[in-house]
Amino acid sequence: MYLVRAIQSFNTTTCTKVHTFTKIAVHFILPVRNQNRPYCRNIPFIGLYKRVIGTLPDDILLHLEKKHPKVISLSEESLQCTLQVLNKFGISAADACFDPHIFCMNPISMDNYGEILKECNFTSILPSHIIRYHTLVKSRTIAQLKEKGLLRDDVKLEEILHENFHEWPKECQQPKTFQDTDTNILTIRMSVLESYLQWKLCITTDEFRKYCKNYLPLKHRPMCDIKEALNIAENDIKFNMDTIRRNGFIISSDPTNTKLILENVDTLGGVDVRKVIRSEPALLKNNYRAILEIKKLLMQYNISDDAQQHYFKIYCMHPRTVQERLEQLSKLAEYKILCTNPRVLYMVVHERKMMNRLNKIRAARKQCYSLNNLVASTKLFNTYISSFGEKVCSKDIAILISSSLNVQGITNKSVLDKLRKHKYSLHIALNVIGENIHRLKKLFDDDVIFDNCQILLYPVLELEKFINCFVKIRNGDTSVKETSKVELDATYSTIDYRILTDSQILSLVLYEIEKKYHFSGDGIWNRLEGGMTDTQIANKKLKQSANN
Repeated sequence: MYLVRAIQSFNTTTCTKVHTFTKIAVHFILPVRNQNRPYCRNIPFIGLYKRVIGTLPDDILLHLEKKHPKVISLSEESLQCTLQVLNKFGISAADACFDPHIFCMNPISMDNYGEILKECNFTSILPSHIIRYHTLVKSRTIAQLKEKGLLRDDVKLEEILHENFHEWPKECQQPKTFQDTDTNILTIRMSVLESYLQWKLCITTDEFRKYCKNYLPLKHRPMCDIKEALNIAENDIKFNMDTIRRNGFIISSDPTNTKLILENVDTLGGVDVRKVIRSEPALLKNNYRAILEIKKLLMQYNISDDAQQHYFKIYCMHPRTVQERLEQLSKLAEYKILCTNPRVLYMVVHERKMMNRLNKIRAARKQCYSLNNLVASTKLFNTYISSFGEKVCSKDIAILISSSLNVQGITNKSVLDKLRKHKYSLHIALNVIGENIHRLKKLFDDDVIFDNCQILLYPVLELEKFINCFVKIRNGDTSVKETSKVELDATYSTIDYRILTDSQILSLVLYEIEKKYHFSGDGIWNRLEGGMTDTQIANKKLKQSANN
């Protein structure tokens, strides 16, 4: 009977509209119907409608375009997903087709609404009930619902909802006397849920109000889902009660998605996913597919497990956002230098803040930036920008060198032990060190570079000039001595260049650069363009005044 009324309503509405048009309008519309008819085959909903109902009204496409335009673009997969959810509540495909708006709803929300109506012992659940869920649970009293036959007259809703929590002792339950004439479903549900959570988690009324305000899904999450979410959190993930109480979204999380995360995501950053969730509970807010996609993206961009372990918050983001930010950051010279740092994901999560700070560093003409400056508090960063002179974080230098050189036993400490011998080692820009590593690795083994790692502090072109000279002489090209602008020490005439090792060549290069500055360490300043930069001059004056 319901289907017959729906068909009659559909056709009557269409005919009424056609008859109200002028003759010109009628002649204009009729050809459009005939043209649209063949295209109906390419619209999954119309195909479903014809399979289920058996007939196809001429005006169905026009009706959908006007009343339910979103339905036209839905895929077959989306339609089947909706039908699968509706089937749980005894709603047939035919019932759904006569209420097309049901297909436009979010499947998860639709499932939740149906489950809540089922928990409340609705006599029947129709598509219109799910579509108008908020009206039924918030704007209609219990008495009105009983009057319409949606609830039985003898139903005591509070008692029915208490039955969802079998582990809740009867003596701990404190039923309230709600009047059917002035109470709605939502009020009773929230009262029962608050009482249950007070018993289960020992929360206060203020805490429960914050949950409802900050985590909106909680109000419209079925009791069975809340109970299952708490069970998984407590017994599988092993959250303690204090953590659950502090993070209300754990209570309102979707248990189905949580189970899919636990089943499909073994580890994140080399750490068991349960341990990761315990350290970053907000992970439960994200879809399991999104987490897997982010994991794949981090592998593509060679983000190490160590970096992921420093900032699991990256897995709380949308994959598209992560991809866009990684693409943008990977084009920056600063990111290329800092990408091996364990805290590099901070740049991705807080990309706007990072870009703003990088722009301020450039405007201030600060060359000795480091990730330590970028992640520092606003107060410390502003002090760095406004201060006289500049300095690199020693840990960031050590990380850059140790992560770039594949040497057995190399550590951040061993790198710093070698660099500390140079008094200006913390006043060299990371990009200079990074470029030197890149160029030296083409000619020398990593262990040779590590043994002479102080050479990484010197200007790139200056190093290349001397290295090329010594390598050519070692290879037998003695003409370099006359043609090259490099003036070698006269005492080198007794040296047999052919037997020089790579390590000895780098030592000679360092000796040649520094001898002009009486081995003071000043050879690290770039004078190739006729003088030092303003920052370098300021640094040197500052150090000289400190020494005096």
